[in-house]
Amino acid sequence: MAVQGVQGPHVLPQSLLLRPGDRIMLVDDSNEDWWKGKIGDRVGFFPANFVQRVRPGENVWRCCQPFSGNKEQGYMSLKENQICVGVARSKDADGFLRVSSGKKRGLVPADALTEI
Repeated sequence: MAVQGVQGPHVLPQSLLLRPGDRIMLVDDSNEDWWKGKIGDRVGFFPANFVQRVRPGENVWRCCQPFSGNKEQGYMSLKENQICVGVARSKDADGFLRVSSGKKRGLVPADALTEI
């Protein structure tokens, strides 16, 4: 799942253009910095740190309203339209979901997220 976009004049012909939220079929992850993937009939390379793996049972979410969370208390801040991954059934009694986005992990309010 793309968490950042890859586009612009600096993009090489063999690059795979990404938009946040794109679902990518991973073809080759043997290089730790650049992976090869496929979106529809397009195949190309992209920075590994621009995507996040989605495991079976995980849901993909888009932040529909910004949230400023206290990291020391286990919360995570999100910007509007930020992509994150989590399990819907992990929602706690207070209405928070445990999600991750890139290297960040924490709790965010379920009502700040829309499943995509």
